[in-house]
Amino acid sequence: MTVSKTQVLDELRRIKGPDLEGNIVDLGLVSEVLVKDDRVYFSITVPAARAEELEPLRQAAETVVKALPGVAGVSAVLTAEATRPQAAAPAGRAPESARVAQARVAQARAQGVGLQGGNGGGQGHSHNHDHGHDHGHDHSHGHSHGPVGASATPPPGAETGKRELPEVPGVKSLIAVSSGKGGVGKSTVAVNLALGMAAAGKKVGILDADIFGPSQPRLLGLKGQPQVVKGKTLKPLEGYGLKAMSMGFLVDEETPVIWRGPMVVGALNQMLRDVAWGEDGDLDVLIIDMPPGTGDVQLTMAQQVPLSGAVVVSTPQDLALIDARKGLAMFRKVGVPVLGIVENMSTFICPKCGERSDIFGHGGARSEAERLGVPFLGEVPLDMDVRLRSDIGQPVTATLPDSEHARIFKDIAKLTLQELEQAKQNAVRPPRLEITGGGTGLIVEFACKTRYEFTAEMLRVMSPSAEVQGHSPDQRVTVGGKRNVKIKDLRAVGNYAVRISFDDRHDTGLYTWSYLQQLGREKEKRWTKYLEELGEKGLSRG
Repeated sequence: MTVSKTQVLDELRRIKGPDLEGNIVDLGLVSEVLVKDDRVYFSITVPAARAEELEPLRQAAETVVKALPGVAGVSAVLTAEATRPQAAAPAGRAPESARVAQARVAQARAQGVGLQGGNGGGQGHSHNHDHGHDHGHDHSHGHSHGPVGASATPPPGAETGKRELPEVPGVKSLIAVSSGKGGVGKSTVAVNLALGMAAAGKKVGILDADIFGPSQPRLLGLKGQPQVVKGKTLKPLEGYGLKAMSMGFLVDEETPVIWRGPMVVGALNQMLRDVAWGEDGDLDVLIIDMPPGTGDVQLTMAQQVPLSGAVVVSTPQDLALIDARKGLAMFRKVGVPVLGIVENMSTFICPKCGERSDIFGHGGARSEAERLGVPFLGEVPLDMDVRLRSDIGQPVTATLPDSEHARIFKDIAKLTLQELEQAKQNAVRPPRLEITGGGTGLIVEFACKTRYEFTAEMLRVMSPSAEVQGHSPDQRVTVGGKRNVKIKDLRAVGNYAVRISFDDRHDTGLYTWSYLQQLGREKEKRWTKYLEELGEKGLSRG
């Protein structure tokens, strides 16, 4: 029995609107309803600012449609509507956003539903085919001489804010390789990163999640369609020791895929979960070559897939770095550890004369990584062999294993695996945080027993906030006069960061665990550089 669009809409009329008045269909919030192969896809339009609170609405909509006879699966996506000026609210009635939020929170709590991240922005998807180098101010006093309480480190078993997502069968760890925009060589970096991990003895697979412009079939030189095994489960193709799945295996290379967001997300979930990745033993790592950008599809994937970490690829130029920051912000928002940044197309060495040319600049990604407090994984220069071999399906890490570029990709893979292990060790629970000296210091102790001690002054002057770091390296501010500053309060943010409030009223810095780790590892170097900057600018510690 095939379900009809009318049946779907009738069921969705059972779901009340965001303000608990009317229903989502008659309010005009449901769109892009598609029924294909007994699977149902649709979008629900919500205000961008309310997406997180309205995630239970999306779940309820999926649940009622899934109960229809003949429905094999459902994929609902929250689509953020553009912000519009709102008319003044009638007297005695709260503005829509506040009223909706309060009602949904109350309803979710009454039903025992944990609020989860929803979909943000509605950016469209723009793809550049990448051959070659594709690349609340709280004033309560929290300082003490003992360990900080639940506000900073939840007790064992306490809710830390991260959603528990179902695991992917046959896969131990999933790493997203992302870029803020197309054309930076993300796909080439992704496949060579996977091959570098395989060269290190890991069992690796790669999922080409770029539905609109799949590159992995060409990069790996693979053709043909996957075999169906065990019902509807697909057997991945294999190339150079990697298990691979891509929309490019299912449609002709020159055939455009013209799908709406819900269908794209549904297809990606099928390619991820309905594939026999571990048929002959679990994969150690599955690399997910994400679509470029930070739109609905990318955010939904980041929220619905149990990612172990993310790698962001960028070129050194400012234009690419601006978009890379958006990608980093997206992963941080949903609590996915950022394993590091790769600078692709870092420089060009002329093969004839040996002259170096920084065509896209040089060092921008390294500076950005330092500014944002994430690991820098390496630089990949422009090279003719990499581009040529990518075009003919012979990735350089596999076919020229002793070349300089293969060495670079293997080094990046090694660093990524190290960061992955570090992220796993710290993923179970946040580090123990202890304010010392009446607020003059902070001890950070991770699950791996790595322990760092910071002064309040250092944490304040090196705050990861925009107020201190700016939005580009040349906007960074050297902060002086903070010798006597004290930590006033610690407030946990999900399970991946802490917001530190200081007694000078600064509280906008979001200190991720990775930033605190990097700050600890580079403490002496960074402090020496800070003191030099103070002298150069005629400032003092106060």
